[in-house]
Amino acid sequence: MRAHGRLALVIGGASVGSIGWGAVLPFLYADVAQARGLGASVAAITFTAFALGALLAAPFAGHLADRLPGALIATAARLGMLLALVGLTYAGTALPLWCSALAYGAAYATVQPAVSVLVLELTPATRRRDAFAAQFIGLNLGLAAGGLVGGRLVDLTTATGARPAYLFAAVASALSAVLVAAGGWKARRSAPVGLSEPVDTVGYRAVLRAPAVGGLLVVTALLTLACYAQYDSGLPSYALTVLHVAPQTLGSAVALNSVLVAVLTAPVVRGTRHASPAVLLAICAGLWVGVWLVFAAPLIAGAPGAGFVLLGYALFSVGETMLAPVLSPLAATLAPPGAVGRTLAAVNGAQTLATAVGPGLAAVLLGAGLPVGFLALEVACCIGALFGARRLGRDLARRRAAQASPAGLLAG
Repeated sequence: MRAHGRLALVIGGASVGSIGWGAVLPFLYADVAQARGLGASVAAITFTAFALGALLAAPFAGHLADRLPGALIATAARLGMLLALVGLTYAGTALPLWCSALAYGAAYATVQPAVSVLVLELTPATRRRDAFAAQFIGLNLGLAAGGLVGGRLVDLTTATGARPAYLFAAVASALSAVLVAAGGWKARRSAPVGLSEPVDTVGYRAVLRAPAVGGLLVVTALLTLACYAQYDSGLPSYALTVLHVAPQTLGSAVALNSVLVAVLTAPVVRGTRHASPAVLLAICAGLWVGVWLVFAAPLIAGAPGAGFVLLGYALFSVGETMLAPVLSPLAATLAPPGAVGRTLAAVNGAQTLATAVGPGLAAVLLGAGLPVGFLALEVACCIGALFGARRLGRDLARRRAAQASPAGLLAG
């Protein structure tokens, strides 16, 4: 099988896994808090357990991705997700539920750098953005399709009514493991991609000291705080309780976002193929400043919020099409030799940390009746990311100049 065929299997396997999780995620809180009768606090801690598991596993995930075949790690982690989903299915009390959530988060964090390394191994350097754009499209379509499937499988009027969705997700994880194993088993590490044999002396300290990696992590965390960290908590709460938007409108906005991401990613990647990754990150941050001002407009003007919420979610998608395809290729470019997996894990860890912290910040501000403070926080994150991306661009320019100099050429 040729590399592009194996790449399609890897991306397809990742997408199948997202279909399964998409069937569970929208209903998890209601299932735990209401259908199982465990209460809102247990449901909230369940989401915290996911994030904690991912944070704890991220350093080990990167270490493994640099030393073992990506297909082996991704396949084993997907099987671990299957077992965790079975645990989530049958947990009747808080402790086994939290343990299963912790295990799922750890397995999920282990999958991410391994799959990213596989995509890099199977993709020529000039096509990396296209490959990660295709992966991003597949993940979004998978989540959307999973939500539709889950809506038909879940019955939240009984304590066991969500089990079909969890078991569907477990089957999807098994199929995902098979596809990723089939596609990635013969992938080979190649020096031009930066995936040379691991260097034993390269650890996370060396990764964090590498030029521009620290800046990339800061920009990643700030952009995540300003977008993905608010998708499932802060932004829906603001729209429903402050702007008094109907749940149907909010659902339509989320669906619109997913559809636009799938439709726009490929043309945006083609149109920005020659743009610097740092420039794209800066454009994304600037665009999202405008998005949060759109969300603030009905609060300031006292106007109906439905149209602004739809517009805001739609504009979010444009920034997403610039952010997702460049993060992993840029991280691979900045990684020290033999530490691509750990650099990718560090980026994933920055995203996970922001996703864990973001809902808490939103809950404090919105719970205290400070929606303006919530909006100001998100705008500040975007502005910080904008300046961070500009500084990152200057660091990248100096890096290219050093590599192009005679001394840099000799060193290479």
